[in-house]
Amino acid sequence: MKFLGWRASVASTVIGLACIAATAVWAGGSGFGDDDDDNADEGPSYFGFVKDSNGGTLPDAKVTVAVKDRGGVVTRTDALGAYKVPGFGKEISPNDVEVSCELQGYKQSRIQRRPLPPPDSKIPVETECVMQRGG
Repeated sequence: MKFLGWRASVASTVIGLACIAATAVWAGGSGFGDDDDDNADEGPSYFGFVKDSNGGTLPDAKVTVAVKDRGGVVTRTDALGAYKVPGFGKEISPNDVEVSCELQGYKQSRIQRRPLPPPDSKIPVETECVMQRGG
């Protein structure tokens, strides 16, 4: 018995691709930072995704973005596993910022940071956190 056949498959693919594109734009693609205040004293913002070891995103994971030996910001991932936090002062080097993640039933297995933007840049810093079941 065919219920919706190939049309359901096409529709679900289109919806999935639309969600991925919307997340990319929200998390750092085209127009990223357009709604932010242009504060000359603020450094780059930080964003990324929390994923499981198979590449699936993890919603509601706790993400801590902290400056070594100082303090930090704690946030949670959205329904698509994405997070975003504002920048620290421009005197804070992205090399001194550490990202960690937590989620019940998982343990952090690795952090992957994309290449850093040039110094004094407002380009966001992307960091992906990979979690493994069994935490």
